Amino acid sequence: MDNSGIFVFGIALWDERKRDSISALPLEMSWKIFSYLDDASLRNATRVGPVWRKIILSNKELKNRLNIFETVLMFGSRSIIKYIKNGKRRLKNKAKNYLTLGETAVKTTKMIFKNKRGGDDLILYTKRYKLC
Repeated sequence: MDNSGIFVFGIALWDERKRDSISALPLEMSWKIFSYLDDASLRNATRVGPVWRKIILSNKELKNRLNIFETVLMFGSRSIIKYIKNGKRRLKNKAKNYLTLGETAVKTTKMIFKNKRGGDDLILYTKRYKLC
């Protein structure tokens, strides 16, 4: 550990003069201050240092705003982001398990893999199903 702080019972205590004003505040107040920033300023605030980044990413709303802003920068507009999110939601709703509840096994195979160095062999059972 560096000599800038005091180490007591597993907790590092730093001199308050060396901390910036945002990280010295309670977490809820820091979140409130960061919530007033626009998206570009919020992104710049995450680049100030690791402490500010952890404070911003520990709040769900600030993290979502930051993720949406960075995705907008990547894709170009908020309407595209909305389209992508709705598409993912629709695909998730359409995803189904196509295996039927009844037993429709066509063939069961057993493969044995021999271990070159000795020891137990690896046995792999596979089943093929007929989709209805």
